[in-house]
Amino acid sequence: MSYVVTNNQISAFVPRLSAGAVGPLVAAINATNARFQIDQAPRRVRYFVAQSAFETASFTSWSEDLVYTTPERLVEVWPSRFTLNPNDSSKAFAPAYTNNPQALANLVYASRDGNGGPDTGDGWNFRGRGGFDLTGRSNYTEYSQDVYGDQRIVANPDLVLHPTDAMMSAGWFWGVNGLNAHADADEFTTTTTIINGNASTVDQRLAVLNQVNAIFQW
Repeated sequence: MSYVVTNNQISAFVPRLSAGAVGPLVAAINATNARFQIDQAPRRVRYFVAQSAFETASFTSWSEDLVYTTPERLVEVWPSRFTLNPNDSSKAFAPAYTNNPQALANLVYASRDGNGGPDTGDGWNFRGRGGFDLTGRSNYTEYSQDVYGDQRIVANPDLVLHPTDAMMSAGWFWGVNGLNAHADADEFTTTTTIINGNASTVDQRLAVLNQVNAIFQW
């Protein structure tokens, strides 16, 4: 048996979504769930919906926020990369990167996850997008090859800003990391740690999961 998400369930879960947004989202979730066998158990579906909803501000934000309005905050988040001292040549001068998300992404994501240096633009081109923040040229490359057998996502990374690939890329991450098994074992903290990198947001995500559990019934 397959457990299919309905328009009514998503509308009840996120009532602020317009009717025009609900349909494509539901289609994307169900296609993803079928592709990665998430639809084979209710808990898998509920975990996936809860985690992806948390990551995307209830399916309203498909790209990471790289806008920092104060240099002090940049230094707080990346103390090894930014400085408030214009004479410190060992770090980037934080005021130059406030309200400048493209420059920031090109710097902080340079030379990692398959990206080139800051001048290549890879940091911005392959910034976090989609249901689970697909990030880095290598991950975009692997996702595109695994799901489509070609490099269409590398050629057009903004496809991951739209429901089909936003959710499918999250499902790809889910599958690669064996999260169906963790859902089956009711290991929500482990699932959160794999997706988030740590368990710091478990309580907030559990609150979302409780909402999902109440709505997504079959």
